[in-house]
Amino acid sequence: MLTFGQKETLTHLLEDGVAKSSHLLAKISHTPWGVMSSSINEIPPVRLLSWFDRETEPHIASRFKAHSDFPLDIVIFFPMSSAEAVTEAFTRPFAEKMRKIPDLVRLTVGEVSNIVAQGAIATLADEFQKAFILSVPQTQQGSKASLLGSALADYDGRTDILMLSHVDLYSEGLSAQCTMVIMANSEALRRLLPI
Repeated sequence: MLTFGQKETLTHLLEDGVAKSSHLLAKISHTPWGVMSSSINEIPPVRLLSWFDRETEPHIASRFKAHSDFPLDIVIFFPMSSAEAVTEAFTRPFAEKMRKIPDLVRLTVGEVSNIVAQGAIATLADEFQKAFILSVPQTQQGSKASLLGSALADYDGRTDILMLSHVDLYSEGLSAQCTMVIMANSEALRRLLPI
């Protein structure tokens, strides 16, 4: 378990990193964006699966693995309605050219998730002077619970910690929500964070 102070530090760093991703989203899409994340909460995997199982809307999830001496996975889940809204807002300046691209929603969600995840990781890397290199996103579609179940295949309850944050994205005529789940080695995380 993380202490209250460790959670506060981690929440502050991730909120700052996620917020910074709005600048790159705005630059690419030629539209002002805002991105905000909620506090980070530890949660047991069984409870998280139970919560996710109640959501019936299909989701798109993008999973990233951090390659470093600090094991870390990030999974970002978009409900399909939010995925479609984000795709429309993100690709609006290039809509005519991109209309014919197959699987545009999944590809766009992967790119937007990549920008948000990179923002979060960059802040952690700067703060702790660590090199974090995120993998190319693995993006899948399905029920929220099944997508989480697939991501949890690498989770080890003896050594890992599972954390949850909600992220709001907004732009012109857009308000979308997604869920960010972080899996990290608990001992490595405690070594990084001040008590």
